[in-house]
Amino acid sequence: MRKRAEFRQMVERLRDECRAHGLDLAPAAAEDILADLVQNMASGLGVREETVVRTYLGSIDVAALAEDLARADEAQKREIADASPAVISLEGTGRLVASLAQAVRCVSLNHEQLMRGDSDKWDAIGVLDDASNGLTLVGEALEKHHAAPHGVAVLWSDESVVHARRALTRTVENLRGGAWSFGFGAEMDAGVATRMATDLQILPQD
Repeated sequence: MRKRAEFRQMVERLRDECRAHGLDLAPAAAEDILADLVQNMASGLGVREETVVRTYLGSIDVAALAEDLARADEAQKREIADASPAVISLEGTGRLVASLAQAVRCVSLNHEQLMRGDSDKWDAIGVLDDASNGLTLVGEALEKHHAAPHGVAVLWSDESVVHARRALTRTVENLRGGAWSFGFGAEMDAGVATRMATDLQILPQD
């Protein structure tokens, strides 16, 4: 499907529309977004994905899609701009890193969410994206840790705070709501959710 000329042309159209809205959408991201739309259309129409690409792809409102993506990107930038960096102890950083790793593991154990509807799938993908970004940024921050009056401290950037807060918040909500599970019973899920919620308090709050 992704190799068809019609699909490749639509990818470039989407990227062009995004650029017109000030958003530089990566080719891989544009492909994934369009592939997801094609899969949903194929499922809804009861036809093959190739049929959608060949016959129905032109019905996608690329301009509206690009506008929605640009709006979401702008909202994320505002969230980061409104966030505050934080100086967190090495112990607190370790606890947050462990919780973020647990969030990634939780999504991997509930991978069937990626095969469900848009809301469930993008929720899971969002947690993976935020947790991985948060871990990467914290890893970079650890290289620049400094001594504080009460021990070693790590400077978390505003971006790392936002990614970590979002990933842990959504994981806690899904564990407590029963949508996700570690597979060892409700008591363990509740315990992990409580620990994550406690670790969340280490970060600056909204």
